[in-house]
Amino acid sequence: MKSSLGVRFTAALMCLMLGMPPIGNAQSRRQIKVLVESQQSGTHSQEAVQGSGSVIIRRGSVQPSGRVTAGDRQTTVQRSTGIFTLVQDGGESILSVATQVPYNQVAYYYNYAAGSGYIQSQIVFTDVGTSLRVTASLLPDNQIRVRLTPRISYFSAERSGAIDFTEATTELIVPSGQPVSLGGSTTQMHEITRQILGYRDRVSSSETNLVLTATVQ
Repeated sequence: MKSSLGVRFTAALMCLMLGMPPIGNAQSRRQIKVLVESQQSGTHSQEAVQGSGSVIIRRGSVQPSGRVTAGDRQTTVQRSTGIFTLVQDGGESILSVATQVPYNQVAYYYNYAAGSGYIQSQIVFTDVGTSLRVTASLLPDNQIRVRLTPRISYFSAERSGAIDFTEATTELIVPSGQPVSLGGSTTQMHEITRQILGYRDRVSSSETNLVLTATVQ
C-alpha cells in the first residue's frame, strides 16, 4: 500500500513539474462543444395565366383580338443559424441572447392599521430574448449525455405589456461529433386567385429543423 501511494505521489509531482494536469483528473477536465443549429428551408412556386383582349372597330366591322400569357416560377431558400458553447465534463453552461426591456409594474398595498390602501408604481427591467442552459457529461464508448433547457420569451400579442415565455427541457445521449435532430416544424400554404382574364396558383412550404452536435474537444 505504501509503495502504491508513493508511485501515485511521484506521478502527481512529475505532472505538476511539467505543467500537466494530474493523471486522475485528465479525463474529467475534458471540454465538450455543444452546437445547436436551426436549419430552415423553404420552397415557393407560382403558376400564372393572364389574358388580355381588345376590340377593334374598322369601317363598321368589329374585330376582337386577344392573347394569353403563362408563367411558372419556383424559388428555393435555405438558411442556417447556430449557437455553440463549451462545457466542462459534468459542468453547466448558460448562453443568453436577450434585451433588457423596461416596463411599468403596479402593486397595491393595504394598511390594515390605517384601514386604507395605496398603489405604488415602479419601473423594472426584464430580459426578453432567448437563453440556452446546457449540461454535458462524458460516457463510455465516446457517448455524451446532454441536457438542454431552451427558454424563449416574447411580448404577448393578446395582452398589452405582458411578456410570455416558452421553456422546455430534454435529455438525450448522442455520439460525439454526430448531428442529431431534436425536432422541427413545417408550414404549408396554398393560394388560388382567379380574375376575369387570369388565374394564379401559388404554393409555399417551409420547414425548420433543430439539430444538436456535441463534440469532445
